[in-house]
Amino acid sequence: MSKYFLYVLVSAFVILAVIIGTAADSKSGPKLGYIDPNKVLQNYDKWITFQKQMQAEVEKYQSELNKINDQNQKQQKYLEYQQAINTKIAQTQQQIESEILGKVKEYAEVMGYDFIFNSTTMAYGSSSYNITDAFIKYLKTAKK
Repeated sequence: MSKYFLYVLVSAFVILAVIIGTAADSKSGPKLGYIDPNKVLQNYDKWITFQKQMQAEVEKYQSELNKINDQNQKQQKYLEYQQAINTKIAQTQQQIESEILGKVKEYAEVMGYDFIFNSTTMAYGSSSYNITDAFIKYLKTAKK
């Protein structure tokens, strides 16, 4: 009888421990955060450098356009330049956003986040979950 009682007592403690452990996990829940991708992009060093390069390129194209007297030729060159610039911006932005996404994953793992959301696709997010500034700081200090 004492073996049976001991078995029931040990089983009860195990079940109680599992219940308490499960309850503790459900109270803390997953670690969540969100970032503003536009703010992150505007503060990302590679994007800032690219914008400066593009500004210089636009000024070069503008200088070339100012040398053309024929309006039809000027219009044609303007459209060519505009298309070239827009293509370069789209390609570079996609590449940089992909890099940033990789850094978000890295940051989530390092900081123990289960989910990091994009603020532009959320209907609402409490500011206490906004980790944009902390993430930007991480980007500036992380190994390049």
